[in-house]
Amino acid sequence: MNLDLSYKLYPNDYLQQVLYYNTVSVNSKKQRTRAWLFVIFIIVISNALLLYVFREKIEIGHYLGAIPMSILGIFLFPYFYRTLQKKQLLKFVEETYKNNFGKESNLSFSNENIEIHNSTGESTIKYATIEKIIEISGHFFLVLKAGTYIIIPKSEMSDIGIVKNTLHTIAAENKILYSSELDWKWK
Repeated sequence: MNLDLSYKLYPNDYLQQVLYYNTVSVNSKKQRTRAWLFVIFIIVISNALLLYVFREKIEIGHYLGAIPMSILGIFLFPYFYRTLQKKQLLKFVEETYKNNFGKESNLSFSNENIEIHNSTGESTIKYATIEKIIEISGHFFLVLKAGTYIIIPKSEMSDIGIVKNTLHTIAAENKILYSSELDWKWK
């Protein structure tokens, strides 16, 4: 099995990897849940405080407006938080990987390892160090046991079928988990 790939990575490629990681990371899920619970807590406490302070001046119309707005705020918060988080992660990607954008990367798959040649240097990765291969609609991610990712954008591939078959073969021969998540999206 010999396969040579040549492609360039752009900000969106790195962003998709970071967004994917954030949707599967237990700590990121906990952080989103804590933020949502904090917003609920703030809304409930501020409404209770306002009701207590202005109890003499509040009429039924205030309740009819404040309660639906509070409920709406609680349920819309996850959408706004995702949007904010995506913007922050894009800034992170642009700062962290700015020197890698548009630079040629070459991957050579052999029977025992992957050789990587890119602007940062050359390295050889044995298949035994790959923890998981993930396929989403626009990318393949090779997750290494060290926690790093190798990103392969489908948009840069001339024949995705050959790449997919090669990765399936590598996964099967080396007992690597292959995860096909074609319906994944940032949420």
